[in-house]
Amino acid sequence: MALPGVTEATIRQHASEESFRRGESYYAEGAVASLGRRGDALSAAVWGSQPEPYRVAIAFDQSGIVSAACDCPYTEGGWCKHIVATLLAALRQPEKVQERPPLDVLLAGLNPEQLRTILLRLVERHPDLVEGLESQIALLVVIPAGPAPAPAGAASVSVRPSAAAEPLRPRPAPLDVRTHRRAVRAAFHSADRLSSSEAYWAVSGVVGEVRAVVDQALAFVRAGDAWSGLAVLEAVTDEFKDAWETLDDSNGEIGDFFGELGNAWTEAILNADLSRAEREEWREKLEGWQADVGDYGVDDCFLAAIAAAKQGWDYPPLLRVLRGEPGAPTAGAAALEEERADGRREDEEHDEEDEEDLDADDLFDPDLIDVRLTILDRQGRHEEYLRLAEAAGQTTAYATMLVRLGRAGEAVEHSLQRLATAPAALEVARALREAGQLEPALRVAERGLTLEGRKVELATWTRDLASALGRTDRALAAGLIAFREDPSLAAYLRVQELAGPGWPGRKAELLDHLRRTRSFLASGPVDVFLHEGLVADAIAAVERDGNDSLVQRVMDAAVATDPAWVIRTGRKRAEPIMDGGKAQHYDAAVDWLRRAQEASKTAGRAAEWQRYLDDLIARHGRKYKLVPMLAALRKKM
Repeated sequence: MALPGVTEATIRQHASEESFRRGESYYAEGAVASLGRRGDALSAAVWGSQPEPYRVAIAFDQSGIVSAACDCPYTEGGWCKHIVATLLAALRQPEKVQERPPLDVLLAGLNPEQLRTILLRLVERHPDLVEGLESQIALLVVIPAGPAPAPAGAASVSVRPSAAAEPLRPRPAPLDVRTHRRAVRAAFHSADRLSSSEAYWAVSGVVGEVRAVVDQALAFVRAGDAWSGLAVLEAVTDEFKDAWETLDDSNGEIGDFFGELGNAWTEAILNADLSRAEREEWREKLEGWQADVGDYGVDDCFLAAIAAAKQGWDYPPLLRVLRGEPGAPTAGAAALEEERADGRREDEEHDEEDEEDLDADDLFDPDLIDVRLTILDRQGRHEEYLRLAEAAGQTTAYATMLVRLGRAGEAVEHSLQRLATAPAALEVARALREAGQLEPALRVAERGLTLEGRKVELATWTRDLASALGRTDRALAAGLIAFREDPSLAAYLRVQELAGPGWPGRKAELLDHLRRTRSFLASGPVDVFLHEGLVADAIAAVERDGNDSLVQRVMDAAVATDPAWVIRTGRKRAEPIMDGGKAQHYDAAVDWLRRAQEASKTAGRAAEWQRYLDDLIARHGRKYKLVPMLAALRKKM
């Protein structure tokens, strides 16, 4: 089985040098078992240091790998050694890959009762599946929205009930939230007897426990019982705002959680079938809470929720956007104030409200827009989603929704004209790729490479997609950008692979770029220079930007070609430690000297080095920990 768009250079690009090396060892040792392909998915069991193998799952399409995951605890970034071993096995021994029927084919012949039985058995064996199932079921719950009359000639739109209408469903019996209140109090009391330093580290645990209660509220909301969700959120907010000052929030974690709490309120209010009077009650509470915490620097956590309570779904400017009416407001439009006045004249029902509190500028609050779009999407109100996203300037959300609706051509046209940043282009390009629109995805990605923002991820993605599609020139262009943005040996080798016969010229170009440009991390340039045997260039790079471990790598490589530099560097790094009496770092000092000693031997300067060590021992004779270490080093001459 051939893996589209995958080479060893690709694997190196996504894994650290250490992960690739160890993954190659695992492959060579035969650690990869149960290697199989099911449709567009590759899976394997890879034996490691544990009694059970680690499970690897890799998804791909005709242009290459879409995702790669492993259940091992690796968190260092990039692909782990088990993923590397799996891909190397599939790449080097394709005949060992077992073809298996796609899951949809396996399930096609089962009736609902059989599917239910299988699902229950799986949950019984793997209880951790329950939460995932619950979240997926909650996403299928659609909260009905009541119809609202539209002006003649305008598109129809569903909105929430107004003050003149009764709620769409009877209110559920009030939820007893005493348990939720106790849970929040218990979270804070868990830090009561801790010292100040212990309490600092306990903040994360406290916030985590309170977040779990908020998650319960959101579960009610997303399952269609927003009233119970509001009740739980009220209990959490009451308790949290009164107790949070007792904890040390030096790292800002509690302040960040207030933002999460505010977003939860926004979602609950916009999901609930509230009359205007009811929204006004919640608005007053939210403003009171905002005033309470605002005195302590938490300035804006509830502002989006307050705006949601002001506006609901029947706010005239919002209705004009959702209906797609001519002259509807857009984010940043100079006529927003005039639009607000038009809204007052349009809907006489708002005459009883305090009009000064309804500010159309709040309509496009990013947090509020995000929640509105989520709800519209969940309810399948996609045309309204598109109108709101476009009016709010949410170009990425607008384009990705077009892709989901099967309108890829419109998405591409919109993206080419309206996208402003490289990360936004990557998001749209990924959506197009997932929809099987590979050439359009490449067009959008290449457009993104001309936009503002950090481009290394986009350039790498574009390079690999173009390469898989056989567009070598376009892959090379993106590969050059990826290398310049973030020089690394893997990116360098990919350019070499793509350049073909033109590599000598490209090689000189890339090396010259490394010599002229200071990189945020010197490790990439050093890896390239050492790969090419350019030790002098590696020395120059670490002298500008190198950390200790990188300098040591270059010293080890330079022993044969520039021992004098190694000696100077070892002494320069070791002497301040010894002179400063930093006993806890004497091991490091001696390690620097050890490298310099090896270089002295290579350079034929052993006698000179011995005299130097003797002088050190005499000079630091009273440092009882250091002297034996220096003496032991001298014995190795």
